[in-house]
Amino acid sequence: MDANTLHERALVAIRARNLVEARRLLVDAVRREPRHEKSWLALASVLSDMGQAIDCLERVLIINPANATAKEWLALARQEQQSRNASIATLTDLLDDDKQDPALGEIKIDEPGDQDRPVPRLGKYLIDYKFISEEQLRIALLAQRKAAQTGQLKRLGDILVDKGILTRERLEFALKQQTRTFYNFIE
Repeated sequence: MDANTLHERALVAIRARNLVEARRLLVDAVRREPRHEKSWLALASVLSDMGQAIDCLERVLIINPANATAKEWLALARQEQQSRNASIATLTDLLDDDKQDPALGEIKIDEPGDQDRPVPRLGKYLIDYKFISEEQLRIALLAQRKAAQTGQLKRLGDILVDKGILTRERLEFALKQQTRTFYNFIE
């Protein structure tokens, strides 16, 4: 199989949320064709290790210094890597109280019918991009539920940012990707 075919199959795997298969196909594509720009870019989007994703994005920019998506993602990845390193200890302390709430066990990430949604919920994007953990999503969903019980409507992304779990830049990136998926679906 050539790199273009492997890349196309990887995109199908990404849409199906099969990131392990997507990574395997994309690694094979860049091994066969080390200057396959699209495969390096896609590979950066499915890696869980931020350092490896940064390496892929830097390779994209070596191949094509004008690649605007790679520039944007690289800036976000570097910023995230710095903020992640600086805030891990602080976040652990802040979230310990939320982790003790007995209602946390009642929070479900998947709702009935989610598998039929053409565009996944924001929380799924954030988990898939490794921006947050499932536990952090549950904490934010619990906060959202508690706010709704008092008559306040709070958006999930705003809660995650307010709690310091997610940066505003990462939220905007995930929302942008979710919107792209929606427009690709309706086309």
